[in-house]
Amino acid sequence: MQGKYDQLYRSLFEIVSFFVSPKQDKLLLQSAGVSLDTALFPLLMQIAYRGAVGIGELASQVGRDHSTVSRQVDKLLVHDLVTQTDESSDKRVRQVALTDAGKAISDRIAATRRAKMRQALHGWNEKQLVELLDSLHHLAETTRNFDNFIERRTNRSIGA
Repeated sequence: MQGKYDQLYRSLFEIVSFFVSPKQDKLLLQSAGVSLDTALFPLLMQIAYRGAVGIGELASQVGRDHSTVSRQVDKLLVHDLVTQTDESSDKRVRQVALTDAGKAISDRIAATRRAKMRQALHGWNEKQLVELLDSLHHLAETTRNFDNFIERRTNRSIGA
């Protein structure tokens, strides 16, 4: 069974590497007709998926440090793709959300991504697509629950 877990990890690693590749981001942006620095792309998409989000949480999601993400968000603000919100009860937390222009760009990118996914999976039948989607949803839920379990356990052990 150990070999199956290794194979699963390798396959997931390859898939994730593909989807977070700056090269793939650049190709997607070009196909969508969007002129955006590829370093800003993951931030824009995280904000699109999550709605209003704090800089610290955003930094954690994209695996970058707070100060780097803060500077990159400033670039998104200058381009009017995001706006600062007052949704946080903690005024020290700087939150951002998409503007209408940012939403229009994220919608265009999403439409382009869907078209590319249809092309990539053109040989798959409906049953295969549904099975894949069900399995991925299950995996996402499982890993989210495991991550929450580990976080609660870690917080208890450090007395948080």
